[in-house]
Amino acid sequence: MAAKRRGRGEGTIHQRKDGLWVAQISLGYDAEGKRIRETVYGKTKAEVKEKLLKLQQDALKGQPVKPEKVTVAQHFEDWLRAKKPSVRAATYASYEGLYNNHVKPAFGHLRLKDLDYRRINALFESLDEKDLSARTVAYVGYLLRTVLEDAVRKGLIPANPAKLAVRRTYKTDEARYLNQEELKRFLNAAKGERLEDAFILALHTGLRPGEWLGLPWDAIDWKSSKLTVKQALKEVNGEVSIGEVKTKAGMRTISLSKEALAALRRRRKRQIEEKLACGPSWHNEHNLVFTNLQGGLLRRTNVSERDFKRVCDRAGIEGASLHTLRHTHASILIYQGADIKVISRRLGHENITITLQTYGHLLPGQDEGAADRMDAFIESLSRMATVRQ
Repeated sequence: MAAKRRGRGEGTIHQRKDGLWVAQISLGYDAEGKRIRETVYGKTKAEVKEKLLKLQQDALKGQPVKPEKVTVAQHFEDWLRAKKPSVRAATYASYEGLYNNHVKPAFGHLRLKDLDYRRINALFESLDEKDLSARTVAYVGYLLRTVLEDAVRKGLIPANPAKLAVRRTYKTDEARYLNQEELKRFLNAAKGERLEDAFILALHTGLRPGEWLGLPWDAIDWKSSKLTVKQALKEVNGEVSIGEVKTKAGMRTISLSKEALAALRRRRKRQIEEKLACGPSWHNEHNLVFTNLQGGLLRRTNVSERDFKRVCDRAGIEGASLHTLRHTHASILIYQGADIKVISRRLGHENITITLQTYGHLLPGQDEGAADRMDAFIESLSRMATVRQ
């Protein structure tokens, strides 16, 4: 039986010694009369066939694709455009910033096929010389691996050069938390501050700053003394908004201590007073617990650089940030013997490894006692102050 003849321009498919499937296809001729040939790659024969079909369809539409001429900038920017609708604004801004600041200046002009692991290693070395953090360099590496893997899937390059480059990692900086003496000074200095109850809630729950800044009243179950985290305040390029928390682990329900509940009740009373004082100008669109004096969104940068800093300066505390209250919460639970799984769930970590890397070994305990441990610790501070007087 005679072998079936390939159709014109159908492409030849064969498997290389390294296991990769390859095909060449003719897409006609260019304006100078030269034949347009394209090569595609894939891990399976079916994948190559699919890519060949796509090339043929594009050619019929008058859109011949020439993978060998695609530059790093073209592919990255195509990837960013495609990614934008499916990621949060903050994530997209991070990708775009890493690309514009580091990838584009180094490789943007290069053709994808000319980018190799040596050039990528050289980029890492130049970033080190600029004294960029290990975290930033690691994120650049992650972005390169991800986007170049997309180029491999699309048949633009045969292999991912970023996978051959030296992989950069970073060690999480040691979490800054308040010790007993600092915590006592902080709480005393916060008395009378408009956001005193916000700081107390952060300390007793371990919520991320964006989570308590974006906390709505309907997230609080007064009967069961629990709080559910579903959304957070986002601040991207100077714009503030409310959106869902980043991860499934971030969506969580945690128990509230007596002090946390008391802080929320005080805040509710004060908000009613602020609403009456503001009158018709009051506008709390998202029904948030913590707002500005007109009911609008608070800016995290303002809270950090103005309100929190003022309290820290008054208390003589250096090197602290809004996140310090979250770290302090976790550290107190460690000191009180809470279980690692409890702390990981309360903090909304995706896995226990993150908790261990940040806070170290934890002793056994149980979730329901976490809120009580917070009360016990704060009460011990009060007793210490009484004894000293």
